[in-house]
Amino acid sequence: MTTRSPFSIISWKKDFIENFSSILIDESDGDLSNTIVIVPHQRPARYLKKALAASENLPKPCILPEIYSFSEFVSSLMPKLTGSFPRRIGKLDQVGLLFHIIEGLRTESTGLLAKLPVDLQKFFPWGTRLASLLEEMLRQDIVPRNLSMLQGEVLDWAAALLEEIEIIFVKYVEALERRGWSTGGLESRNLSQNLDKLDNILAGKKLYLAGFYGLSGVEDKFFHHLWDNLGLRVIWHSDPALALREKGHFAVKEHYNWLSNWRAEAVSDDNTEGSCDLPELKFFEGFDRHSQLCAMREELSTGSYDGCAVVLPDTSLLLPVMHHLPEHDINISMGYPLERSALNGLLEAILKLQENKNGATYYWKDLLALIRHPYLKMLEINGDQPLRTIFHQWETLLRSGSPYADPNDFIPVYCDENGNLVDNSETTEELRAEVVNLCIDGFAKITTLEELADSLQHMAEMLRLRGGTLWQRYLLDSECLFRLMNEVIPELRESSISEEDFGQSLSFSIFRQLLSSQRVSFEPDPISSMQVLGMLESRLLNFKRTFILDTVDEKIPGTDPYDPLLPDQLRHLLDLPDSHERESVASYNFYRLIMGSEESCIFYQSGVQPGLLDSKSVRSRFVEQLLWKIEQKEKRIITPSENFPLKAINFPVGAILNVPVAIAKEPVAAKLEDMLKHKGLSPSAMDCYVTCPKLFFFRYLSNVRETATVDLDGDRAGFGELIHSVLKDFLTPQLGNEICGKDLNFNELSELFMMRLERDSLYLNLPYDIKKSLEYAGKNRLTLFLNNIGQTKIVALETSAQAILNLDGYDNYAVKIHGRIDRVDSRNDSRYVIDYKTGQLHMPRKSFWENSEIWNPILEEQQSLQYDSADFLEKIKSSANSLQLPLYLLMDHHTSSVMPHQAALVELVKEGQEKFLFDSKTDEEERIDIIGTKIPALSTFLIKNMICEPQFKAIRSAQCSWCSYREACGA
Repeated sequence: MTTRSPFSIISWKKDFIENFSSILIDESDGDLSNTIVIVPHQRPARYLKKALAASENLPKPCILPEIYSFSEFVSSLMPKLTGSFPRRIGKLDQVGLLFHIIEGLRTESTGLLAKLPVDLQKFFPWGTRLASLLEEMLRQDIVPRNLSMLQGEVLDWAAALLEEIEIIFVKYVEALERRGWSTGGLESRNLSQNLDKLDNILAGKKLYLAGFYGLSGVEDKFFHHLWDNLGLRVIWHSDPALALREKGHFAVKEHYNWLSNWRAEAVSDDNTEGSCDLPELKFFEGFDRHSQLCAMREELSTGSYDGCAVVLPDTSLLLPVMHHLPEHDINISMGYPLERSALNGLLEAILKLQENKNGATYYWKDLLALIRHPYLKMLEINGDQPLRTIFHQWETLLRSGSPYADPNDFIPVYCDENGNLVDNSETTEELRAEVVNLCIDGFAKITTLEELADSLQHMAEMLRLRGGTLWQRYLLDSECLFRLMNEVIPELRESSISEEDFGQSLSFSIFRQLLSSQRVSFEPDPISSMQVLGMLESRLLNFKRTFILDTVDEKIPGTDPYDPLLPDQLRHLLDLPDSHERESVASYNFYRLIMGSEESCIFYQSGVQPGLLDSKSVRSRFVEQLLWKIEQKEKRIITPSENFPLKAINFPVGAILNVPVAIAKEPVAAKLEDMLKHKGLSPSAMDCYVTCPKLFFFRYLSNVRETATVDLDGDRAGFGELIHSVLKDFLTPQLGNEICGKDLNFNELSELFMMRLERDSLYLNLPYDIKKSLEYAGKNRLTLFLNNIGQTKIVALETSAQAILNLDGYDNYAVKIHGRIDRVDSRNDSRYVIDYKTGQLHMPRKSFWENSEIWNPILEEQQSLQYDSADFLEKIKSSANSLQLPLYLLMDHHTSSVMPHQAALVELVKEGQEKFLFDSKTDEEERIDIIGTKIPALSTFLIKNMICEPQFKAIRSAQCSWCSYREACGA
């Protein structure tokens, strides 16, 4: 037996890599060829190799030591220990194997397992958790015992599995060995059972265990054997007070327990005085993530970037942090989740497209999400990207179509404005058809993982071959595609359950789980300069300045997600580590990082997080401990302020001025004049101008068009036009006749409505409930309409009308106000103008016609800059909700040369009653004054205002919330 060597402690105040490299060189006499170093992960290995290469005490050239992580070291030893090369299987094979085991046990079981219905689809989510639990037991070198009487404590599935966990574990290990399969956990267990063979394999090797903290069961047994028999040197980065048989800092508790368990001694060349003194600490309390990042950027600029480390406890911080880092050489060393990548965005769009489809048609928004993805738009043919234009055509068609569309119905237009075919139309159509075939049709009938793997492979090959320079320019995207093709797809295709008929839903769910476990690694070079890394990647590394972001309790030490199979409070029943032990490891990693720094800047969020119950972010308990130490030293309570050590991140807050910028009229003055002279204005256009001159500009004078979108409740405007058309055709035979609604044939009207509705193209693609709603609403409204038609004589239906207004002083040109009047009736020898409304009713208030603040300036023509135009228009709008009905009276008066008596809106949306413009108190003289004088004067005023005003100003109102031009306006 080799003499046990004492553990060596390098003070966590010193650079571990630098001191450890000196130990290696001193103890090797310059020959490192037979040295093996085991480190927690590969990140420190790069630093160690660099330190050895740069050392003047190591003769060159030389062979560097072999440096392994524990899992790599185990994998290198297993063939030598067992003489075999078993196939390492993934999670899917583990679940498939466990399913067959559970299936067999059900026939033998007399417990809960026999009562549960077992099929692969229901078992799969439990199988993934069970596989992880068994792997952890293997790594801990634990043989579990059955846990009974857990009904009510956990779900039925969990209770059934835990009740027979011992036999499941035994059969799982036997099945793996029988099939010649292996897992990381099984390799660890086999290692612990073959320790006696290690003496010959590792004879003559110098073994170093560098920087470990907490050990799993197999690690503890394995390293203890090497220490007992092969002279393993254990090197810690810890509190040197442990060498004096003291407990040391509370964050090194596991090191103290390690010494006690192994009955070992520890030595250190470092002084214990000041070994637990905190470095310079700066705390930054921000309300949100943005405030943290701004403070980090500002603090980074106060010193040198060399020796700096930005530590991120959560990978979601990576991309925002990258946008706040200085223009400097930066090394990013952390795994980025594949599920956060642009590639996953495309894959998710493909999956959702199939999950939401309706027969052979697809939901329009899902199709939009697919064709708008940048990867597809960037596919190339001879250096060109022709799908951009074609997909824009498709998007326009989808937005104006029905909620569900068939991709094969889209026929692109491959010609220019003159109708000439584009040169590359054939190759473009070939590429478009390839995208549709591989990204849509290829995923339509998937029921097995093998089929899904094939579809993914074909789609990925298209991206790779047709992507042109995309993958050379965007390296992270290239690495994501590589991971998909070389990690995810092979496991889907080669697993033992790849041919099982899961159906589409479960196949997609399995794929998403696989994807979520994939990480894309950044190249960790250069290893100098500023570093961006995760908390685990920072182990054994020392930096002059550290910037730790988002140090809230849910990230550091972190809260483990709830495990329905074995909740945290039950883990001790199987001798598995629980949250207390994981927190101990997190505590060591955190304190070791800041103890080795000259300055540590700690950022955290203290605002309310939107989400479940609007919980508030709580700063990490480690931050509380640090602040408590400072408070003890300074003998005062530390509160957020504008100064250190705890600085509140504040931004100057002023009034939020949301005033949309007016648009100058001069660039479109000629276009406006041409419209007024030749086209004229409709009542709707006049109404639009009064509502908001800027909206009038966008709708009638600009080339900006409202974004077309599918109306999931049916085309309301189209439904209104259909009702108008039905009423016109139904009432045409009654033209010139005295009628009463009760005498008309409702069945005939209903049949005409249904015939027109069923012919409508949008009606065919509406959901069943919307169809029935339209049918019922249409019939009901028309019934009420007929019931409310009193004795009347129809004079005209859907007739064009216009009024000509002469503008004195404006080159003496006339402006035409024109439109179509739904119906004109004659009642008691008086003329009535009728307008149908299938939406809300808007008309002037009764007080509008007597409002002197409006009519005095208009009638006296005092509009020349004596008042603000926007304010005056807003005053008109607030008193007259709509001017359409008065303008219809004006148009009818000019067209028929007869003074109309009354105007009414028919409220088809409710009872179909007529709502009159004038009430019974309005005498004939006042009617004549309004129709003959006030309405023409108001119309002339508004047109002159259009011409004279130098700007189109926005008028804020409730309508801004749903205005189609809101983004362009800036409201």
